[in-house]
Amino acid sequence: MCLNQSSSFVCKQRGSALVVAVFIIIVMVLLIGSLTQQLTSSSESVSYEVLGTRAFLAAQSGMERGLQILYGLDAAIQTSCANPLFSQNFELSAVDGLRQCQVQVNCTAATSSLDSSTTHFYLTSTGTCGDVASVQSSRTIEMEVWQ
Repeated sequence: MCLNQSSSFVCKQRGSALVVAVFIIIVMVLLIGSLTQQLTSSSESVSYEVLGTRAFLAAQSGMERGLQILYGLDAAIQTSCANPLFSQNFELSAVDGLRQCQVQVNCTAATSSLDSSTTHFYLTSTGTCGDVASVQSSRTIEMEVWQ
């Protein structure tokens, strides 16, 4: 192929561009694969964070509903509470931001050891959001109130 001496150096280098090109292609494929995996895990963590925030807001809504039941504007002074506080599971599917969310509020009443006329209510609100088949997030809020 290479007949004269001056082109002998060029003949020895022939085909090295192919090796460099294959190396660059392999490095680029690995780089694209790792970036795709990082993007996928980032989007999954954002969706988990959104579900957690929605579950927290559902639990907070349930807590506010429980406080409204115990201390409504025209309500009499309560000395006991039902457990769970709602007769039915508080459904939030009508609220746009809380679709696929449910909340359950539990209540425990106890009288104060120092003053028997004071009733302490221990409220626990658990909000759950997501689909049971795929991903579900749950947040719990606890509160103690008395009057």
